Amino acid sequence: MLGKKIILFVALESELPSDRVPKSVDVYYTGVGKVNAAIKATEVLCHARSYGVHTSDTLVVNYGSAGSNTTPMGTLIECRSFLQNDMITPFGGKYSTPFDEVFYPQLREPVITFGDGYLCKTQDKFEDTPDGIFDMEAYAIAKVCKMNRFEFVSYKYISDDGDSNEWDVNHNKGIDKFLDILNKLI
Repeated sequence: MLGKKIILFVALESELPSDRVPKSVDVYYTGVGKVNAAIKATEVLCHARSYGVHTSDTLVVNYGSAGSNTTPMGTLIECRSFLQNDMITPFGGKYSTPFDEVFYPQLREPVITFGDGYLCKTQDKFEDTPDGIFDMEAYAIAKVCKMNRFEFVSYKYISDDGDSNEWDVNHNKGIDKFLDILNKLI
């Protein structure tokens, strides 16, 4: 991964202010939720490709807060597998987007994987009983990366155990831990 161009997606600037991001890293704020994250990731990555950015020379990184009651608060973890946790229909079953195999045959499994690392469950609902790692954007960015052949990794700072008040107080406390990792990736 070292030496690659890094494109960084973060939901909110309060999670990582732009003035803290190294100048060599392109940072984009997606807003909260899967739809906003998918729109921003598609916009940025398609634009990058049209300007000659090569997928083999680029690492897409997502950083942000996450909830968990299985991983201690204050921990920064590396996620490499992603699940759309709130997709439940009679047409595709739990976690599967109906008819994806028709439109996106490269996404045959409900879990999108980029190597070894934690599983991040993404949903558009703040999870108040997070059994595992829960966020609101990573799966959407992972899906866009998989479809466009970009390498992807997500770093999640465990800000809460399902209590929104904890998130409010802690969501921006992992910045220094993440920047240590980001500087090693540059």
